[in-house]
Amino acid sequence: MKKILIILFFISSINSLNAQKNTDPVSLFKMMLFLDKDNVVFRGMDTNVVKNDSLYDVFRDYYNISFDTLKPNNNLALRDYFQFYRLDIRKLKGNRKLQNNEAQYIGIFTGTMQEYILAMNLETGICYRLQGFRGNDFLMFLTDFKDMYKEKEQKPLSNSTFLKKYNVDGLDFECLYKGLRAKDYDSEKYPCLKRCSDPFKAHAPIR
Repeated sequence: MKKILIILFFISSINSLNAQKNTDPVSLFKMMLFLDKDNVVFRGMDTNVVKNDSLYDVFRDYYNISFDTLKPNNNLALRDYFQFYRLDIRKLKGNRKLQNNEAQYIGIFTGTMQEYILAMNLETGICYRLQGFRGNDFLMFLTDFKDMYKEKEQKPLSNSTFLKKYNVDGLDFECLYKGLRAKDYDSEKYPCLKRCSDPFKAHAPIR
């Protein structure tokens, strides 16, 4: 009986690992975009419509997502363990014409920032929001990267070494590191923290 349990546990672990490695970035992006949406309220909206799995199904089926895969300029190890994806919100397309007030429930409204970036750990299936979202997971990404580096390379990795030697086009890791550790959120001082949901700001006319 004990041997059977061990075999079942081993098979379950293998299946779980395969599922994580086969995580679909398109599905992840759609899920993250949906969760990132604010529950806005417009006059005349049906208050019975809630943010749930049924609304997500409509959201998921409506949007056709295409994104760029970003390659890190990596002078460290772990070259094949993390992947980065960038979505330009201006290229986001729907599969049909929205009916009635559907745009109020599944529309994505953007301001000054137009791009989202997600990172994915290809071994664990964990994803990290690195740009454009209301929340930013860079510090968690950094911790997980350092933990994996220590496990694979059998030596620690400092924050300064990571920031110096690991780069991805379109991402400013040093800005993220400083901005997320700052006492207050300041997207003017740390522009890497700007979110797609941030509204446009009015400026005084130039005279």
